[in-house]
Amino acid sequence: MDTKRGARHMVRAFSPILGSNGGGAIVNMLSVTSWFSYPGAEAYSAAKAAAWSLTNGIRLELAKQKTLVVGVQLGATDTDMMRGIDMPKNAPASVANAALDAVEVGDWEVVADDMTRQVKDALSSEPKQLYADLMK
Repeated sequence: MDTKRGARHMVRAFSPILGSNGGGAIVNMLSVTSWFSYPGAEAYSAAKAAAWSLTNGIRLELAKQKTLVVGVQLGATDTDMMRGIDMPKNAPASVANAALDAVEVGDWEVVADDMTRQVKDALSSEPKQLYADLMK
């Protein structure tokens, strides 16, 4: 396995620089699938859930050096990854602006769209409710 890739490696590379400059910000692009899975995306969802957990841990680790860590949770966004999938999508610029706004005010999390807000709100309910539409 190449250990020179991924979020943790990026943080290890840049956090000393941020710390030596009095802090800064790291923005991690996550996904609504951090909290929700669907058929065919089980491994992707598991990886995003792990990335969400890592983001939370990194946030705690870097707080002492005044580095803000923002997790951006979002649904379908009009990127190369979503090319060819016909569904409503977020505009990348609106997601980027929301992330920058969060950095500016010191927020820890961005919930970028209605779908993601709905999933987050449903997390406190029974899993049967969260997955009701997929179980039909």
